[in-house]
Amino acid sequence: MGEVFAGRYELVDPVATGGMGAIWRVLDRQDGQLKAAKILRQSDAGSLLRFVREQSMRIDHPHVVTPQSWAGMDDRVLFTMPLVGGGSVADLVREHGPLPWWWVAVVTDQLLDALEAVHAAGIVHRDVKPGNLLLEPTGHGRPHLRLTDFGIAAPVDEPRMTRGVQAIGTPTYMPPEQWHGADPHPTLDVYAVGRVVHEMLLGRRPADEDDPSAAVTGPAGAPGDRLLGLVSLLTRPDPAERPQTATEARGLLAGLVAAAEPQPGDAPVVVPDRFPQETLPDSPRGPAPGFPPPPPTPPPPPGRGTRGTQVLAADPAAPPTAARPSALPGVALVVLGLVGLVVATWLLLG
Repeated sequence: MGEVFAGRYELVDPVATGGMGAIWRVLDRQDGQLKAAKILRQSDAGSLLRFVREQSMRIDHPHVVTPQSWAGMDDRVLFTMPLVGGGSVADLVREHGPLPWWWVAVVTDQLLDALEAVHAAGIVHRDVKPGNLLLEPTGHGRPHLRLTDFGIAAPVDEPRMTRGVQAIGTPTYMPPEQWHGADPHPTLDVYAVGRVVHEMLLGRRPADEDDPSAAVTGPAGAPGDRLLGLVSLLTRPDPAERPQTATEARGLLAGLVAAAEPQPGDAPVVVPDRFPQETLPDSPRGPAPGFPPPPPTPPPPPGRGTRGTQVLAADPAAPPTAARPSALPGVALVVLGLVGLVVATWLLLG
């Protein structure tokens, strides 16, 4: 049996790692379901602040991944999300190469649909990229995309957490104004969508010097060329020249989506189930080869006495909000305070 976090979440195997922490597949012993879980691997204030922010971004939408529950144990924090088994758009581009225009059109429409809901809630995602676009395992069928990772999302009408000029995001997908610390605005996400569409059509990450119009090779008015034309519009350097909302961008795409069907000669696009239930390893479970296990809980200093492990867990039954993001949830503030207290105490006693 692998480590059981907070007496509830059994760590099965790691899925991905990032700057803030790791994504694990976990078995929720309370309901017997496999879920995805983000675990912070360091308890610095910035990471905890992003954790609290991401917990608060609960948008009930079929193309958005919504956090479900959270738990805190010692100096680590975990929160769970639905396990989306088809991997990410980044995985698919890496394995498949250029994707057919009709598939790209459908996925882009779903992404803009998700961003409509996000922006309507007063939030700008600020990190739209292929790795944050998850896919349900639909096989050869019509794709189903889900937007995830709201760790650096920001409300458009609230004070920023940082002052001065600071670029936040992933460089390839950031518009020029985001590099200079521009205030959150939906056009940031619109630009990123254009870069993602370009990547799906190219089959590789676009370089700064790549001109979408230079990739036009088909007959005038061909669907793929119309998509590249949309890329050129979405990625205009001047934000005033882009569509100002995801709704406006989606309207420009509508004709292509209506005509989106597999074309003769297209290589099949298959979104496999990367985490089928039958692959759940038998006990003892543990981390996959090549991935380090979670850091062990540090022992108490000698002579200072011992205390029981501090464990907090949230009730996953709380419904998500569908419109505006709620204020930072009380449970998240509790875990922020308690985790900070544990870390500060440990440092002082050490």
